[in-house]
Amino acid sequence: MPKPGTEGSSVHRKLPKVKRVQTDDERVDEDLKVAKFYMRDDNLPGAYLRAQDAVKTQPDYSAAHYALAEIAQKMKKKDEAIAEFQTYLKLDPDGERAKEAHKALDQLK
Repeated sequence: MPKPGTEGSSVHRKLPKVKRVQTDDERVDEDLKVAKFYMRDDNLPGAYLRAQDAVKTQPDYSAAHYALAEIAQKMKKKDEAIAEFQTYLKLDPDGERAKEAHKALDQLK
């Protein structure tokens, strides 16, 4: 057994770097940024999956529901789009996108 402080002892072994774990807020922000990127790139299935992840991570975050609603609408998932716009409005009835959500619901119904 090597003496402490000599090569091969536990003092000189390198420990693996520990990755910092994302908070839920950070994860949702990243999911929504990637979803927007995928939408601009016309990758609706990818955007849809990332928006779903955001909703699963923070089900009470209205912006995640709005993003999922928009993507579902573009993918012609009418019932899901309606449900997500309604959830957005339930969570944030006076939110900055409330008018757009009401307009989208009128168009979808």
